Amino acid sequence: MLLKVIIYTYLRKLYSSRKIEQAIHENIHFMWLSGQSKPDHNTLNDFRGKHLQGHLKKIYHQVMLLLVEQGLISLKDIFVNGTKIEANANRYTFVWGKSIKTSKARIKK
Repeated sequence: MLLKVIIYTYLRKLYSSRKIEQAIHENIHFMWLSGQSKPDHNTLNDFRGKHLQGHLKKIYHQVMLLLVEQGLISLKDIFVNGTKIEANANRYTFVWGKSIKTSKARIKK
C-alpha cells in the first residue's frame, strides 16, 4: 500500500511526507490507494528510507515502462531536468537541439 502511494505521489510531484500525509486525509485518489489507511508522515519517511533506499529509481522506471506499454503515456511526452523546449509564445525562442536529442536517447535507454 505504501509503495502505491509513494509512486503515485512522485508522479504527482509530491515529495514532502507531511504533504503526502495531508493528501491521504483529503484527496479521494490517495484514500483509495491507501485503502482508507492513514499512515503518518513518520511512517511514510521510514518506509522511503529503510525499504526503498536505492530501489525507488528502478521501480519508478518499471512503472513508466508499464505505462508506455499500455499506451497511457508516450516517451515523446516526457521531459526531464528542465530541458529547454521552443515556445511559440515567447519572443526569444530557442531550442538546444543536441540537448533534446540527448534527453530523448537517455529516456529511451
